[in-house]
Amino acid sequence: MEKESGGSKGETLQKYVDILTDAGFKAVFGDRRNKEVLIDFLNVVLPAHRKVRDLEYSTTEIPSFTLETKSVRLDLRCQGDDGTRFIVEMQQSGQRHFFKRCVEYAAKVYDSGSHRGGDYDIEPVYFIGILGRDRIFGRVGPEWEDRYISEYTFREKHTGEVPDESISLIFVELDRFVKPLDECVSLTDKWCYALKYVGKLHELPEGLRVQAFGRLFAACEIARFSRDKKLQYEKDMITERDYRNILETARENGFAAGKADVARRMLSMGLSDEMILQATGLTEAELAGLKENIQQA
Repeated sequence: MEKESGGSKGETLQKYVDILTDAGFKAVFGDRRNKEVLIDFLNVVLPAHRKVRDLEYSTTEIPSFTLETKSVRLDLRCQGDDGTRFIVEMQQSGQRHFFKRCVEYAAKVYDSGSHRGGDYDIEPVYFIGILGRDRIFGRVGPEWEDRYISEYTFREKHTGEVPDESISLIFVELDRFVKPLDECVSLTDKWCYALKYVGKLHELPEGLRVQAFGRLFAACEIARFSRDKKLQYEKDMITERDYRNILETARENGFAAGKADVARRMLSMGLSDEMILQATGLTEAELAGLKENIQQA
């Protein structure tokens, strides 16, 4: 792996964002000016027949469909020029019911397509999850060796027949990817390497010097950010570090006993209810009661 260059007094300077952080993911893939980078990535992980020529960004919020349910905010949502809809999420650590949550998000976006016409000519939905540091699925066995991308969809059990495209979930498991660059032969391997290590590099490696990775590294280069974008990125990174410090402290002190305290601190940081619920395991009713107690205090 390429080494970082030293800064003043022996410090290291980070040239590129870590795309596996929430702030880095948002700065790169969430920036509409980097649309070509997102298209490059999607065309590597999607099935061969489903290629993206162009896309437009959509709101990241899925509105609620009943009075009892609340809206959901996604990391990134966009739509291809053929109507296919894509959800791209980055997950750094393990989470209870993670797979079910991904299914729910994709299903809600798919269901929103049925409200447009009245028939069932609904565009396919692809959920692409980039998995960062924790081994969320715990893959074991020889069938998973050198396999870092998995796909789930509706198939007939014995024949594997897919009667029609509907919902597909694709997971890019960087948590299990350990190849050095000189062993990365396929474009998929090179993308996995680039996404996992870009934040630790100080230049575009020789083995990645093709147009697609040139675009990716340019999009990740902090010095290229506008003043406002850099300030927002730094602010997001501070919030993210505080968030992770809270979780690590809670785990050290006994997570179950400190859920309410963790939730209070996250509320004071202005984090969303959804993030708090996912991080603490509190129910919506418990969180609502906690917020009411804070207001009355």
